Amino acid sequence: MSGMFLRLIQFKFRKRRRHKAQAGLFVTFDNTFSINQIGDINMGGLSYYYEDPGFTMGMRAHSLRIVTADDPTGINHIPFRIVSDRETGSLLFKNRRINRQGIQFSGLTLVQKRKLRDIIQNYTHKPTDSKNNASLPVFPTHL
Repeated sequence: MSGMFLRLIQFKFRKRRRHKAQAGLFVTFDNTFSINQIGDINMGGLSYYYEDPGFTMGMRAHSLRIVTADDPTGINHIPFRIVSDRETGSLLFKNRRINRQGIQFSGLTLVQKRKLRDIIQNYTHKPTDSKNNASLPVFPTHL
């Protein structure tokens, strides 16, 4: 119950509106080869869905990279911090645990901000409202 209350407060008092990402917008971390579809993004951070393997691997990445299907170079070396990591349930995938992780950017350069603004403009839908902020996970099949 308290988790739901915290989520409602979070949605109501966001500094920036979130934009639902289109297919083809991905995040990857500097210490892994995994690539994940971004669920929503704004100038302050992003969220994505990933499959939880069931054991703690420990997040040792210090920066991330945002790439698109059209531009695999994307935006490199974005410093971040993890602000949420919650299980979403197993409605679609009964034999897998899917988690949603929220990330906050910390210290973007001017060039990174400009590139991020362009990506948000070209690879997102209209801003999502607080009533319908959930999106389904999309896992890439190829790149």
